[in-house]
Amino acid sequence: MDLVQREISKETVTPYFVEYFGHEPSHVAAAPGRVNLIGEHTDYNNGFVLPMALENQCVVAVAPSPTGNHRWCGSLGDQIIEISPEDALHVGEPFWTNYVRGVLANLHRRGIDVGPVDMLIDSNVPRGGGLSSSAALEVSVCTALAALAGVEISPKDVALIGQAVEHEFANVPCGIMDQFISANGKKGNALKLDCASLEYELVPMNDPAVSVLVLDSAVKHSLADGAYGKRRQQCEEAANIMNVPSLREADLEMLEAAQAELGDVRYRRARHVIGENARVAAFAKALSEGKWDEAGVAMRGSHASLRDDYEVSCAEVDTLVSLCDRIPSASSIYGARMTGGGFGGCIVALVKTEDVEKVAQELLEAYHHETGIETTYLVTRPGDGARVLV
Repeated sequence: MDLVQREISKETVTPYFVEYFGHEPSHVAAAPGRVNLIGEHTDYNNGFVLPMALENQCVVAVAPSPTGNHRWCGSLGDQIIEISPEDALHVGEPFWTNYVRGVLANLHRRGIDVGPVDMLIDSNVPRGGGLSSSAALEVSVCTALAALAGVEISPKDVALIGQAVEHEFANVPCGIMDQFISANGKKGNALKLDCASLEYELVPMNDPAVSVLVLDSAVKHSLADGAYGKRRQQCEEAANIMNVPSLREADLEMLEAAQAELGDVRYRRARHVIGENARVAAFAKALSEGKWDEAGVAMRGSHASLRDDYEVSCAEVDTLVSLCDRIPSASSIYGARMTGGGFGGCIVALVKTEDVEKVAQELLEAYHHETGIETTYLVTRPGDGARVLV
């Protein structure tokens, strides 16, 4: 995963749009990727999550196409794909176009037909590391096409459209978090989301003395295949045994009373979800009070639970997290945890801004020494959600 910052804006994409399509874009929109600070595998259990939008974003430039067909270019220098309006509402090739096709199909269902469009997509959201590059794409495409069509779509509905695209066109049974934070993020704030009601609150995170460090493990293990669905099933079974609609409604007292019937695995899966919801609340309170050490305690607890009870970490990610307590500059790190679905991907850490580059370099060197893996990192602050740039 390349985490090198590359500037991306309407100014950087417009000249390429003119070069490729021979005319100016009429609308340009942007939407960010995200990093989840805490609240993992709680979303599909109707629980709480606390992500923040990245400063990295996907930018989409659009204009009506004079050809009668759609013409899309997936990134700067890519081949232009030409698709008929009828075919564009169905799953097709190349695969990346399904994120655009899915948005068009969901808009069509709502009675919004934008007609053939020329579209240029560029992104500096790293792919493949669990930072939601696909959500950034879905949300930015939807935002741009809504602007082109002259219709207002609420950020909540933009997020729901993006989730539907994942389910129907990418075959990923994801929760709502990624698209929701991409659509609703606000600069200088994290976002605490109730995944049951979709109500949310912004949590101020604008202390310049603290930065967010995202470091990629550079691994993704194939044992993740099917693991997501299996854990979702185990959580549903645990909720049924405790006679609650979802683990959101369960508490530790109910869990302990049902331990024998749950068995070891379901007991630990449920213990993670119940505990993680409590950690989200503790983390949000710590952020709002500027108590970074307390926020770090919640992050460490989250990682231990994901590693031991939910069993979605891996050796490389565990190494990265443990190094945050072992490198020479460990005292500059408030807390760290795996982020994303698991079995690889990134860790996220809260770090003193004055030391963040030193911390990152020490982690890179120590990780390479212990695993032989060379990797990259990203330093970010909470960015803005989806918006029309022009």
